[in-house]
Amino acid sequence: MFKLRTKKAFTLAEVLITLGIIGVVAAMTIPTVVKNYRRAVSISKLKKTYSTLQQAIQRTMATNLGYSYVNFSDGNTQSMIDWYNYYLKPNLRVQKDCFDEEGCWHSKAPTKLLNGNNHPWDSGTVGIGGNIIVFRTFDNVFVNMDGANAADVADVYGVNVDRDALVMHVDVNGDQEPNVVGRDIFIFVFNNEVLIPAGNDKTNDEVNADCSENGNGYFCFSYILRNDWKIKDDMIL
Repeated sequence: MFKLRTKKAFTLAEVLITLGIIGVVAAMTIPTVVKNYRRAVSISKLKKTYSTLQQAIQRTMATNLGYSYVNFSDGNTQSMIDWYNYYLKPNLRVQKDCFDEEGCWHSKAPTKLLNGNNHPWDSGTVGIGGNIIVFRTFDNVFVNMDGANAADVADVYGVNVDRDALVMHVDVNGDQEPNVVGRDIFIFVFNNEVLIPAGNDKTNDEVNADCSENGNGYFCFSYILRNDWKIKDDMIL
């Protein structure tokens, strides 16, 4: 007499329990993986953008009449526009540029600070400041340039200067949110032929305080550089 051989298998209940466990684990880990990936991409873009702008400005200074040629007074002068068009732009891969008009800054206004307040010089979808130059790179990085007087550059942006300077707000992930200074928007200052991070002349305590949930976020690029390109968990989404 033949005996039927039976094969052991999972029951439907066991399969459902296993799938449920997998789902819970995925729900817990995938957001972290995605966030870490986005942060890595953003840091990579920040490094590349900083290096590219630095090199472009150095080439600019080597080919025109020098740093003193450009007037970075608050409210762009024609010399600043000419400097951008004829000297800086040819050294960059610019996809689109705008002169105090919509179309180049992120489309979702307003730009926020780390503490949740609106940026004091927010101009909606035009950019940050007044009479500004904004351009988009082919890497989907948005750069907002505005002239600022020496007192504001020192008091607000933490860089001691001996004349008016150029302030750059750099949105490393383009039109994606959160559009917050210190999280995906970082500030550079162009002074004395060098591009340096906002907060460069502040102490570590001052930089840490500004780059916190109660701060403005202006000095977060200095924070990143001082910590060997390491960022806080809540920076860059």
